[in-house]
Amino acid sequence: MAKIKPFKGLLYNSGKINSGYSSVVAPPYDVISECMRDELYQKNPYNVIKLILGKSSEKDTPQDNKYIRAERSLDQWQDENILVRDNDESFYVYSQEYECKGKQCRRIGFLGLMKIEESKGEIVLPHEKTHSKPKEDRMNLIKRVKSNLSPIFTLVDDETGVIDEELEKSISLSDPVADVEVNGQRHKLWRLSDEASINAIISVMKEKKVFIADGHHRYEVASSYRNLRREEKGYDGSADYVMMYFANMADRDNLTVMATHRVIKDMSVSDEKEVAEKLSEYFDIVECASLEDLTSEMEKADTDEKVFGYFAGKQYLLIKAKDPKALSTLMPDDKSEAWKQLDVSVLHAAIFDKLLSINNNEGNITYVRDSDEADEKVADGSHVGAFFMNPTRVEQLKAVAELGEMMPQKSTYFYPKLLTGLVINKF
Repeated sequence: MAKIKPFKGLLYNSGKINSGYSSVVAPPYDVISECMRDELYQKNPYNVIKLILGKSSEKDTPQDNKYIRAERSLDQWQDENILVRDNDESFYVYSQEYECKGKQCRRIGFLGLMKIEESKGEIVLPHEKTHSKPKEDRMNLIKRVKSNLSPIFTLVDDETGVIDEELEKSISLSDPVADVEVNGQRHKLWRLSDEASINAIISVMKEKKVFIADGHHRYEVASSYRNLRREEKGYDGSADYVMMYFANMADRDNLTVMATHRVIKDMSVSDEKEVAEKLSEYFDIVECASLEDLTSEMEKADTDEKVFGYFAGKQYLLIKAKDPKALSTLMPDDKSEAWKQLDVSVLHAAIFDKLLSINNNEGNITYVRDSDEADEKVADGSHVGAFFMNPTRVEQLKAVAELGEMMPQKSTYFYPKLLTGLVINKF
């Protein structure tokens, strides 16, 4: 089902970047704050931030703006051999070593090109809704740079382990092309150019569906951009493929999923006591002494329990469903049981929509991974309340995506993020 192929990646020339790879790579554009962008600008004049998230100016015009400047930089860096295209078509093996909750972890996958499907939802299965503003921004960029600057993070269910075996075999035979340490995480990249290994991976992937873990906006933009390019006379088909990172979801140790907490800017009822009263028919409410105690209690919950936390500046509340089945009366009739059983669905459909009448529209909810950051946003007065969550499980994502349903925005956070700048796919 999934048609993939190797490609000649555009990589940084290590001989031209004095400070090494760590000075030119960046996180995905959508997690970069303005402060972080400024720091990346200062790290190296060739940092990929200038391509993926350039700065705007009051003097910008249709002839000179951040998208056009990104195009100029990309062209210039190629002319100066800062970025160099590989001679051989390859897959790129990508491993990440990191610590999570005191445990040393390692994720392995590979980068390749996948043909964008003609009919949505048959091969590539999304699980989250997208918004128009980010898509417009990414479309403006891709039309100028004619490249996939960042890979789409996807999951493949390979219970045979054949793909992982080929990846491990490949990296045992050579030194990494890039070896980068960023924020305590170690990112390594290898070329996989062996024809037999490439064919073995392609053969396994033909039978697979692909689940988007991160990059929903970029995949939709890639599809729209392909359609736009097809209208050109003499189009060569290069934009029919998009750069993806594939990781094995069958190996649970290969994936770390974190929660994304919701911090609310405006809600009619935010006081802890009033919120508890509104939820008391369906939830037991327990006061906790601290954020640490709250998150500890949430982590103890069984997988089928519906547990949340809440804080509005006075008291931490543990919110636990009295009878998860009773919540079904608050859930949409047109959704599957798999969708209704998601914590994030219960939070948005039952608690936000029905019980507290919280505005779900874009802009009223701030999504943060770190519970301390959510706590601070309430403490500084910029937000009125924070809802804490447990992470969505990979098997839940798979079940909902296979049914063609969409979770609420920011339902998953796969950690760590993939670095941008290790490999670029230039059309």
